[in-house]
Amino acid sequence: MTPQNHRLMAFIAALVLAITSTTSWAQTTDGEAALQQPQADISAEYEDWVVRCQPASDEAFGAGELCEMYQQVSEQNSQQTVLEVVIGYPQGADQPIALFNLPLGIRLPPGVALSVDSNDALNFPIQICLRSGCRANIALSEDLTNQLQAGNQAQLTVADPQGREIQLPLSLLGFSAALSDVQASVN
Repeated sequence: MTPQNHRLMAFIAALVLAITSTTSWAQTTDGEAALQQPQADISAEYEDWVVRCQPASDEAFGAGELCEMYQQVSEQNSQQTVLEVVIGYPQGADQPIALFNLPLGIRLPPGVALSVDSNDALNFPIQICLRSGCRANIALSEDLTNQLQAGNQAQLTVADPQGREIQLPLSLLGFSAALSDVQASVN
């Protein structure tokens, strides 16, 4: 990867994290940092996906509102969140960016593998781990977007600390309708 491409990818990753971050830090009256949820309103629900919108920050270069599609996957027995997926268009992006919030305690070097139905898996790295989990993002190419729209089930594969594969299911029910809604908010 050329230095210019590396800077571009870092810039896109920073934009995605800024736009789609589900948490932010604020200063409390006693001087300690506290976790806050941004004010995002659910504007529509499409089967297993929701579209949520929030006012754009001053850094969003004039955008009035930012919309994204979101899905949360929980472990069946404990109902603990094991995966959050946010897909949106950072300002000026031609293609959607998917941000995956993964659980802490996963093995980082293998990264993430995303597969749709029986298609070949696409591998990409984990960028950062924070208190809320580890984050990985990927630009959704036209081919991958088409697979997601036509597919029934996607799967993210990560590794546990011993290197064993862990499959995290991602439902694609409602994906196409939610993506169309998000795309319409960009235009």
